[in-house]
Amino acid sequence: MPNTKRQTLNPRRFLAVAAMICASLVFAQSAADIVKQVQANLEKSPWEATITGKVQTPDGSTQDAELRLQVVPGTNRVARVEFNKPASLEGNFVVIDDKEVWNYLFLTNQVIIQPRAKAKVEGLGVNLTSLGDLEELTGRLNLRPPVEVNTPDGPAWRIVGTPKDNSLGFAQIELVVLKSDPRPISIRLLDSSNKVLAELNFRNFKRTNLTASALRKRPADAEVVRR
Repeated sequence: MPNTKRQTLNPRRFLAVAAMICASLVFAQSAADIVKQVQANLEKSPWEATITGKVQTPDGSTQDAELRLQVVPGTNRVARVEFNKPASLEGNFVVIDDKEVWNYLFLTNQVIIQPRAKAKVEGLGVNLTSLGDLEELTGRLNLRPPVEVNTPDGPAWRIVGTPKDNSLGFAQIELVVLKSDPRPISIRLLDSSNKVLAELNFRNFKRTNLTASALRKRPADAEVVRR
Protein backbone atom coordinates (compact mmCIF):
# COMPACT_ATOMS: atom_id res chain seq x y z
CA MET A 1 0.00 0.00 0.00
CA PRO A 2 1.29 3.47 -0.74
CA ASN A 3 2.58 5.37 2.23
CA THR A 4 0.22 8.29 2.72
CA LYS A 5 0.47 10.97 5.35
CA ARG A 6 -2.41 12.97 6.60
CA GLN A 7 -1.62 16.67 6.32
CA THR A 8 -2.73 18.72 9.25
CA LEU A 9 -3.05 22.50 9.34
CA ASN A 10 -0.88 24.14 11.91
CA PRO A 11 -3.25 26.05 14.26
CA ARG A 12 -0.92 29.03 14.44
CA ARG A 13 -0.64 29.20 10.68
CA PHE A 14 -4.40 28.92 10.36
CA LEU A 15 -4.90 31.83 12.75
CA ALA A 16 -2.30 33.91 10.92
CA VAL A 17 -3.95 33.30 7.55
CA ALA A 18 -7.39 34.01 8.98
CA ALA A 19 -6.13 37.25 10.50
CA MET A 20 -4.67 38.37 7.17
CA ILE A 21 -7.93 37.63 5.36
CA CYS A 22 -9.96 39.50 7.97
CA ALA A 23 -7.58 42.45 7.86
CA SER A 24 -7.81 42.66 4.08
CA LEU A 25 -11.60 42.64 4.29
CA VAL A 26 -11.65 45.30 7.01
CA PHE A 27 -9.17 47.66 5.38
CA ALA A 28 -10.18 47.15 1.75
CA GLN A 29 -11.83 50.36 0.58
CA SER A 30 -13.78 51.09 -2.53
CA ALA A 31 -13.16 54.20 -4.58
CA ALA A 32 -16.55 55.54 -3.44
CA ASP A 33 -15.55 55.02 0.21
CA ILE A 34 -12.35 57.00 -0.30
CA VAL A 35 -14.18 59.84 -2.02
CA LYS A 36 -16.62 60.01 0.89
CA GLN A 37 -13.66 60.33 3.27
CA VAL A 38 -12.24 63.13 1.14
CA GLN A 39 -15.57 64.94 1.03
CA ALA A 40 -16.03 64.59 4.81
CA ASN A 41 -12.52 65.94 5.40
CA LEU A 42 -13.05 68.93 3.10
CA GLU A 43 -16.41 69.67 4.73
CA LYS A 44 -14.82 70.27 8.15
CA SER A 45 -14.02 73.93 7.57
CA PRO A 46 -13.36 76.50 4.82
CA TRP A 47 -10.14 75.90 2.90
CA GLU A 48 -8.09 77.07 -0.03
CA ALA A 49 -5.34 75.74 -2.29
CA THR A 50 -3.15 76.85 -5.17
CA ILE A 51 -3.67 74.79 -8.32
CA THR A 52 -1.05 74.62 -11.06
CA GLY A 53 -0.68 72.56 -14.21
CA LYS A 54 -1.99 72.51 -17.78
CA VAL A 55 -5.42 73.19 -19.28
CA GLN A 56 -6.86 73.11 -22.77
CA THR A 57 -8.23 76.37 -24.18
CA PRO A 58 -11.17 76.66 -26.62
CA ASP A 59 -8.82 76.69 -29.65
CA GLY A 60 -7.49 73.26 -28.63
CA SER A 61 -4.08 74.45 -27.45
CA THR A 62 -2.66 73.52 -24.05
CA GLN A 63 -1.47 76.29 -21.76
CA ASP A 64 0.00 76.66 -18.29
CA ALA A 65 -2.57 77.12 -15.55
CA GLU A 66 -2.31 78.73 -12.16
CA LEU A 67 -5.34 79.48 -10.05
CA ARG A 68 -6.51 79.78 -6.48
CA LEU A 69 -9.40 77.64 -5.29
CA GLN A 70 -11.32 78.75 -2.19
CA VAL A 71 -14.19 76.74 -0.72
CA VAL A 72 -16.74 77.36 2.03
CA PRO A 73 -18.44 73.99 2.67
CA GLY A 74 -21.82 73.25 4.20
CA THR A 75 -25.42 73.31 3.10
CA ASN A 76 -24.86 76.60 1.23
CA ARG A 77 -21.56 75.51 -0.27
CA VAL A 78 -19.68 78.10 -2.33
CA ALA A 79 -16.44 77.73 -4.30
CA ARG A 80 -14.39 80.49 -5.93
CA VAL A 81 -11.69 80.06 -8.57
CA GLU A 82 -9.37 83.01 -9.32
CA PHE A 83 -7.15 82.81 -12.41
CA ASN A 84 -3.52 83.94 -12.71
CA LYS A 85 -2.76 81.80 -15.78
CA PRO A 86 -3.32 81.37 -18.67
CA ALA A 87 -2.74 85.02 -19.54
CA SER A 88 -6.06 85.19 -21.39
CA LEU A 89 -7.90 84.49 -18.11
CA GLU A 90 -5.76 86.58 -15.75
CA GLY A 91 -8.02 88.64 -13.49
CA ASN A 92 -11.07 86.46 -14.17
CA PHE A 93 -12.81 84.51 -11.44
CA VAL A 94 -15.61 81.97 -11.16
CA VAL A 95 -18.04 81.50 -8.25
CA ILE A 96 -19.90 78.20 -8.02
CA ASP A 97 -22.78 77.29 -5.72
CA ASP A 98 -25.50 74.64 -5.84
CA LYS A 99 -27.68 76.64 -8.22
CA GLU A 100 -25.55 79.07 -10.24
CA VAL A 101 -22.13 79.74 -11.71
CA TRP A 102 -20.81 83.30 -11.95
CA ASN A 103 -18.11 84.01 -14.53
CA TYR A 104 -16.41 87.37 -13.97
CA LEU A 105 -14.63 88.63 -17.10
CA PHE A 106 -11.97 91.19 -16.24
CA LEU A 107 -11.60 92.70 -19.73
CA THR A 108 -15.30 93.52 -20.09
CA ASN A 109 -16.03 93.93 -16.35
CA GLN A 110 -19.02 91.60 -16.68
CA VAL A 111 -20.45 88.89 -14.47
CA ILE A 112 -22.12 86.22 -16.57
CA ILE A 113 -24.56 84.18 -14.46
CA GLN A 114 -25.77 80.80 -15.64
CA PRO A 115 -27.67 77.91 -14.04
CA ARG A 116 -25.26 75.35 -12.58
CA ALA A 117 -26.62 72.57 -14.80
CA LYS A 118 -25.52 74.22 -18.05
CA ALA A 119 -22.71 76.50 -16.94
CA LYS A 120 -19.09 76.39 -18.05
CA VAL A 121 -15.96 78.40 -17.31
CA GLU A 122 -15.52 81.05 -19.99
CA GLY A 123 -12.21 80.82 -21.85
CA LEU A 124 -11.50 77.15 -21.14
CA GLY A 125 -11.88 74.20 -23.48
CA VAL A 126 -12.78 71.92 -20.57
CA ASN A 127 -15.55 72.37 -18.02
CA LEU A 128 -14.15 72.48 -14.48
CA THR A 129 -17.40 73.34 -12.71
CA SER A 130 -18.14 69.64 -12.12
CA LEU A 131 -15.07 69.44 -9.87
CA GLY A 132 -16.74 71.57 -7.22
CA ASP A 133 -18.22 68.57 -5.40
CA LEU A 134 -16.20 65.35 -5.68
CA GLU A 135 -18.85 63.11 -4.15
CA GLU A 136 -21.51 64.42 -6.54
CA LEU A 137 -19.08 64.07 -9.45
CA THR A 138 -18.07 60.49 -8.67
CA GLY A 139 -21.73 59.54 -8.43
CA ARG A 140 -21.83 60.22 -12.18
CA LEU A 141 -18.82 57.99 -12.86
CA ASN A 142 -18.02 54.32 -13.20
CA LEU A 143 -15.09 53.93 -10.80
CA ARG A 144 -12.29 51.39 -10.93
CA PRO A 145 -10.84 49.90 -7.72
CA PRO A 146 -8.34 52.32 -6.12
CA VAL A 147 -4.61 51.69 -6.44
CA GLU A 148 -2.08 52.76 -3.83
CA VAL A 149 0.74 54.95 -5.19
CA ASN A 150 3.68 56.88 -3.77
CA THR A 151 3.82 60.66 -4.32
CA PRO A 152 6.12 63.48 -3.13
CA ASP A 153 3.38 64.28 -0.57
CA GLY A 154 3.29 60.70 0.74
CA PRO A 155 1.25 57.52 0.14
CA ALA A 156 -1.91 58.16 -1.84
CA TRP A 157 -4.81 56.50 -3.59
CA ARG A 158 -5.16 56.73 -7.38
CA ILE A 159 -8.78 56.58 -8.52
CA VAL A 160 -9.80 56.32 -12.17
CA GLY A 161 -13.34 56.87 -13.40
CA THR A 162 -15.25 57.11 -16.66
CA PRO A 163 -18.51 59.07 -17.08
CA LYS A 164 -21.80 57.21 -17.20
CA ASP A 165 -22.94 59.59 -19.97
CA ASN A 166 -21.52 62.34 -22.20
CA SER A 167 -22.56 65.31 -20.05
CA LEU A 168 -19.25 65.90 -18.23
CA GLY A 169 -17.11 66.86 -21.22
CA PHE A 170 -14.32 64.35 -20.63
CA ALA A 171 -13.85 60.61 -21.18
CA GLN A 172 -11.75 59.76 -18.12
CA ILE A 173 -10.71 61.30 -14.83
CA GLU A 174 -7.69 60.33 -12.76
CA LEU A 175 -7.83 61.52 -9.17
CA VAL A 176 -4.95 61.14 -6.70
CA VAL A 177 -5.95 61.41 -3.03
CA LEU A 178 -3.57 61.76 -0.08
CA LYS A 179 -4.04 58.98 2.48
CA SER A 180 -2.82 60.71 5.66
CA ASP A 181 -5.06 63.76 5.16
CA PRO A 182 -7.78 62.71 2.70
CA ARG A 183 -7.83 65.42 0.03
CA PRO A 184 -7.02 65.64 -3.67
CA ILE A 185 -3.41 66.31 -4.65
CA SER A 186 -3.88 66.00 -8.41
CA ILE A 187 -6.62 65.68 -11.03
CA ARG A 188 -6.18 64.66 -14.66
CA LEU A 189 -8.91 64.82 -17.33
CA LEU A 190 -8.61 62.98 -20.65
CA ASP A 191 -10.69 62.91 -23.82
CA SER A 192 -11.69 59.80 -25.76
CA SER A 193 -8.32 59.86 -27.59
CA ASN A 194 -6.41 59.99 -24.28
CA LYS A 195 -5.46 63.60 -24.94
CA VAL A 196 -4.98 65.57 -21.73
CA LEU A 197 -7.70 68.19 -21.27
CA ALA A 198 -6.48 69.29 -17.85
CA GLU A 199 -3.68 68.23 -15.53
CA LEU A 200 -3.89 70.02 -12.21
CA ASN A 201 -1.85 69.77 -8.99
CA PHE A 202 -3.10 71.00 -5.61
CA ARG A 203 -0.51 72.89 -3.55
CA ASN A 204 -0.42 75.04 -0.39
CA PHE A 205 -3.60 73.51 1.04
CA LYS A 206 -4.71 75.27 4.22
CA ARG A 207 -7.76 75.80 6.42
CA THR A 208 -9.13 79.35 6.48
CA ASN A 209 -11.81 81.59 8.01
CA LEU A 210 -13.44 82.40 4.68
CA THR A 211 -17.15 83.17 4.44
CA ALA A 212 -19.63 82.63 1.62
CA SER A 213 -20.22 86.38 1.30
CA ALA A 214 -16.48 86.97 0.88
CA LEU A 215 -16.31 84.43 -1.95
CA ARG A 216 -19.25 86.11 -3.71
CA LYS A 217 -17.58 89.54 -3.66
CA ARG A 218 -17.43 91.19 -7.09
CA PRO A 219 -16.73 94.69 -8.46
CA ALA A 220 -19.62 96.98 -7.60
CA ASP A 221 -19.66 98.45 -11.11
CA ALA A 222 -19.60 95.08 -12.95
CA GLU A 223 -22.36 94.54 -15.51
CA VAL A 224 -24.50 91.49 -14.64
CA VAL A 225 -25.60 89.31 -17.58
CA ARG A 226 -27.93 86.36 -17.04
CA ARG A 227 -28.06 83.55 -19.57
